[in-house]
Amino acid sequence: MIDLCFDICFVLPQRPPHPYYKPAADKLKVQCGGPLCAAVRRDVPGIPECSRKDPHRCHYEIKYVTGKSEGDLATDIISVIGKDKKNIAFGCGYNQEEPADAPPSSVDGILGLGRGKAGFAAQLKGLKMITENVIGHCLSSKGKGVLYVGDFNPPSRGVTWVPMRESLFYYSPGLAELFIDKQPIRGNPTFEAVFDSGTTYTFVPAQIYNELVSKVRGTLSESSLVEVKGRALPLCWKGKRPFRSVNDVKNQFKALSLKITHASGTSNLDIPPQNYLVVEEDGKTCLAIRDASSDPVMKELNFILIGAVTMQDLFVIYNNESKQLGWVRAQCDKAQELESVIDSRL
Repeated sequence: MIDLCFDICFVLPQRPPHPYYKPAADKLKVQCGGPLCAAVRRDVPGIPECSRKDPHRCHYEIKYVTGKSEGDLATDIISVIGKDKKNIAFGCGYNQEEPADAPPSSVDGILGLGRGKAGFAAQLKGLKMITENVIGHCLSSKGKGVLYVGDFNPPSRGVTWVPMRESLFYYSPGLAELFIDKQPIRGNPTFEAVFDSGTTYTFVPAQIYNELVSKVRGTLSESSLVEVKGRALPLCWKGKRPFRSVNDVKNQFKALSLKITHASGTSNLDIPPQNYLVVEEDGKTCLAIRDASSDPVMKELNFILIGAVTMQDLFVIYNNESKQLGWVRAQCDKAQELESVIDSRL
């Protein structure tokens, strides 16, 4: 899993879908008083201070939207084409807390690409394996995509560029106001927007969510769609026949947009129906925007958290050198021919 809000890369040795990762004992001896562990404690709030009884252990605890991971920092060799092999630090999780009804994990760990010094890209730059801390991803609604890390030339035509909001932990373009069918949500509430590819759905504060649901229902008042509850999402609709994809139903919904206010002015992030709807296995279409107050972690943050569904078919660029965020519509299922030190087909 790729996560732009996490700084630590970590593996899940106890519950992965593939064979366990078992590091040698010496790989787990990351000095708690050393710079790497200090960076983790600085980047991730709430991590306990060093224990005098175990100075060779760098312990971490990370809470995220759907659970918690606990483990120790480890090091292992990473290789990048054309570069000498180097040791990189990452988390080795030994205790994962997930909802009781959660299915077995389909991932082996999380690739943390956050803004902190312990992040994957930041470590690569510190090791001189890349010269620029720039990240780009393009997630396709067709199930494919591409990820770039370091030293690549992002798309130049049509990109909306905004300055990053000064935040140690998150990629935020600024304060955002939600519109539906070009009309603002009642009261014009604004909240900090945060990009987070590691969260599937978009989360909004209750004040926005309740008004959004009311307006969506209003636009469907003369529709033949029937409102039902979904398996994973609370608000869904079924038609006369099961939907095969969002394309079957998107024309019955109105477009959303975020008006983002930043240091250079205002910019818009357009959210067409295919970026806030999903289709469940039984053919229902569901609102892929959730009430943040329903989640114990999210309700404390008071963010508009832009998840992976909303970022589909967008090329999103995180330039940590120029402190800018950029996005542009793209066909993410087609390989983007960009030179990069690290690129991966998703």
